[in-house]
Amino acid sequence: MKQKLAMLLAVVCLVISMSTVSYAAEGNAKVTAQARAAGNTGGIQPRYVNTLNIAAGLKISGSTAYCLAEVFAKKTCFINVVMRLQKKENGSWQTKSSWIESAANAGGKTMTKSFALSSRGTYRVYVIATVGGEEVTCESNIVTY
Repeated sequence: MKQKLAMLLAVVCLVISMSTVSYAAEGNAKVTAQARAAGNTGGIQPRYVNTLNIAAGLKISGSTAYCLAEVFAKKTCFINVVMRLQKKENGSWQTKSSWIESAANAGGKTMTKSFALSSRGTYRVYVIATVGGEEVTCESNIVTY
């Protein structure tokens, strides 16, 4: 029972701290999640009909990766989120673990997952979300372990 309570408390603390961590890694505070979703770093930003915001975060503590995906819609709709933990190998990103969750008639969806890392390297979280039929993507901060 104590282990379950401790794990629940750790996940809640992680969710609270990850939102700040994912934004703190950005060098330009003016870049919105929508711009990151389209791979832009400023200038012209896409406008979405259904998607309000998307964010991804990664924190590595010890040999455990804590992954976060947050997606918010402008109105209630069906939201599907694919979150991938990726490692950079030979110059390209390789998926080490992937999770999928959905929510019907929702205004948002938050996913938090942990993964035991077996090797050191450079990692990121990559999120693909479908919000009311509209597909958006987002990358987290890059963490070297």
